[in-house]
Amino acid sequence: MARKTIGDAFGGKVTTLEEQRAIWLDALHDDAIWEGPTFEIPVAMVGREAVGRFMEFLLSVVPRFSTKPVAIYPTADPDTIILEASGGGDTVDGGRYTQRYFTMVTTKNGQAFRMREYVNPFQTYKAFGKERWERVTGEIMATYNVPWPASQAPDPIVLPPLK
Repeated sequence: MARKTIGDAFGGKVTTLEEQRAIWLDALHDDAIWEGPTFEIPVAMVGREAVGRFMEFLLSVVPRFSTKPVAIYPTADPDTIILEASGGGDTVDGGRYTQRYFTMVTTKNGQAFRMREYVNPFQTYKAFGKERWERVTGEIMATYNVPWPASQAPDPIVLPPLK
C-alpha cells in the first residue's frame, strides 16, 4: 500500500478516526512543525510526536474531521504552497467545528515538514472549549515538543501572547 501524504490529509474526503490516524502517521516528517500563530496563546508543535499528538487531540474532539480545499497558491519555494480550505465536522460534545484555513504548507520528501496555519481562533474555542484547547495544547507542547530542529528556520515574526 502506498504511503499516505499531506494530500490525503487535506484532500476533502470525510474519513474515519482510524483513517486520519493512518494518514498522519505516514504524512508527518520527523522534523515536522505545526504552528498556530493566531491563537490568544500562540501554538507551536515541534517534532513528529508533538504534531502527531496535536492531530490526535483534534481528532479526539472532531473524529470525522475533513477539509475541502478552496484554492492552492504557489510560492517562490516549489515545496511550499498556501492552502485555502474550509473544514471541520461534528464534535464529540454534540457541537460542530467549522473553520476557514489559510495554511502555509511546506513538504519534504512528500511529508508535512512545516504547517503554519492562520485560522479564526474563536471558532476553535467555540468547538473545543477555550480552557480545554489551551490546557491540552499546552500539555502537548510541554511534554512532547523537542528542541527546534536545525532543518527549520524559526518564524522571523514572533508576537507575544495577549495575556
